[in-house]
Amino acid sequence: MKSTQAGFAEFEGRAGQAARTLLRNQGHDGGWGLTLTSVSSIVNTSEVLHVLRAAGIAGQPVRRGLDFLTGAIPEHSRPRPKGGRGEHTRFIAFGLSGLLSHPRFLHHSGVAEAAAWCVGWLEDQQVDHGWPEVLGLDDTSLHQTALVVHRLAELRGVLHDLGPGLRLPGGVGTTDLLERVGPLIDHGARGLLYHRRRSGAWGWRTYVDTDPSPSKTALCLLALSAVRAGTGPDGGPAYRDDPQETGGVHGSAQHKRLSDVVAEAGQWLLHNHHRWETFVEDDKDVQGTAWEHMAYALCVQAAVRAGAGPRDPRLATAWKLMNGLWDTEAGLWNEPGASGKRATIRAAYYTVSAYEEAVQRLARMSLADSACADAGEASAETVITRIAFGRGRTVLVDARDSEGSVACELSDRLFDVVKAVHGAPEGRLTTERIAAALFVAPSSVPKYVQRINQAVSAAFGGAPARLLVACTVDGVGGYRLAGR
Repeated sequence: MKSTQAGFAEFEGRAGQAARTLLRNQGHDGGWGLTLTSVSSIVNTSEVLHVLRAAGIAGQPVRRGLDFLTGAIPEHSRPRPKGGRGEHTRFIAFGLSGLLSHPRFLHHSGVAEAAAWCVGWLEDQQVDHGWPEVLGLDDTSLHQTALVVHRLAELRGVLHDLGPGLRLPGGVGTTDLLERVGPLIDHGARGLLYHRRRSGAWGWRTYVDTDPSPSKTALCLLALSAVRAGTGPDGGPAYRDDPQETGGVHGSAQHKRLSDVVAEAGQWLLHNHHRWETFVEDDKDVQGTAWEHMAYALCVQAAVRAGAGPRDPRLATAWKLMNGLWDTEAGLWNEPGASGKRATIRAAYYTVSAYEEAVQRLARMSLADSACADAGEASAETVITRIAFGRGRTVLVDARDSEGSVACELSDRLFDVVKAVHGAPEGRLTTERIAAALFVAPSSVPKYVQRINQAVSAAFGGAPARLLVACTVDGVGGYRLAGR
């Protein structure tokens, strides 16, 4: 598959143009709606914040968007007779997603308090095996439970990165909040596993033996992948990958590791690509609004997260569709539909999420290929054995067979990357965590790593040298310090 067909080469420029379009159309209240002229909503404002982050944009527009969310989350979640929009779990799940889109803004006024409020709401509204679509219904919603688990796992990661014992604005303590988040993740993850099919997929409804749902399978895959991705307070995995009971809802249970569940769901999506590659899947369980999943993009993101190569032929049709949905005049992506194409924030969010996942994966594959090529010339590469930090932005690098340390001065941003990885357990950190620590888009991280290694190589007189090496961290892509 040619890159021009998939749109990989154009993605960065299009993401930037989409961000500029969205900034020009930010509402007076700081939020965004489904289209550029719609009333602001929690869901679409959160989606825009992720698009802005992917484009490397922060500053005042993000602060205004966060201000909208901190006020809207509790207000929208009130019962309709009391002036709210209904007690829907999606307001909490998407609200958390937006609050965490720019982790450094957790110190912004009201953000930590709103996140803690969401955690309290989720504590109070648990049902068997997850969370409902709307309060008053006992049935668990796969859609909402997957969203909640995904965002709670992200919150756990942000709190771990901030460190224990930190008091955030509004009196929110990182340790206290972490202790509350852990049991909620366990509750939701067990619920998702309970509803898993033996095929590796999930159905479009809970408790009822319906046809498999590509969108629900993708959402559950992404949530369980996020659960596995973090580290715990002791530096070990945040979630032990021990065999767990799965599939009890439809007969005898199996025992599967979370890593196997994610991998098998990815394989199901690839094998059944014809079911979703051009498909928009509606969700009749969602009350009060017509809900649609851009399955063609959501399933691509999930398949790549589970290990598929972005250029896998089974993804080609979906990439071609997404590439063709770019609307140059609107400066945004369209979503397909029976009524004709229209540019929406929902389409932009799904599409950007898929492309960002693919770009990160391609960067890791490229680095891995380089590492393999370098392995054939191991004798020519400078083998780094230890690093230390000197004055200012200087990294002191020791190498095998070298006499003394070699000083390498880096720019502020590159130095921050090295410090972030060095401070992580075992000198390993996921790409997402590096991006969050630096407040940049994850797709930018491989570029910084390449510049760091070029700077270190120059410090050794041009001899090949790598200070940061691509690796897998807790089941997802990341980087480690050489010599670790």
